[in-house]
Amino acid sequence: MTVTARVENLLYGGRSLVGFTEEGERVAGWPEVAYESIRAINHLTGHVPIPAPTLHQVLGDLKGVGHLLPQALEQLARGLRASLVEFEVYDHRREPGESVAEAIGLLCRAARKAADLGQLLEDAQAAISEQGYRAPDDTNPLLPGEW
Repeated sequence: MTVTARVENLLYGGRSLVGFTEEGERVAGWPEVAYESIRAINHLTGHVPIPAPTLHQVLGDLKGVGHLLPQALEQLARGLRASLVEFEVYDHRREPGESVAEAIGLLCRAARKAADLGQLLEDAQAAISEQGYRAPDDTNPLLPGEW
């Protein structure tokens, strides 16, 4: 068995995958930050009108989630498969290979759907790319290209 770097100890931008530093200090891990970001968008946009130029900016960032998530999911699936060789994996319900195969199949399906999501968000952004607006109390309209 080859011992590899433990993903729990890897940092990127001061955060880890699972929310702990090498010293064991609790920090928000990257998946948690992504979750909290979407949660914040839900809170901020629940009951307010959102003009196209603002949404255009939001979609510009969100489409990246859809475009990058497939790679992340595929890499997670590869890592899960490799864990069967690198670690002494056990499963309390069945053969570890069976649960890993099931999870990998589901991750691959999720990756395909995420790619579709990225494209749909990009298409939605393109659909409103020429819109501008003027607030009722605003004398200076916000036009395409001025966002």
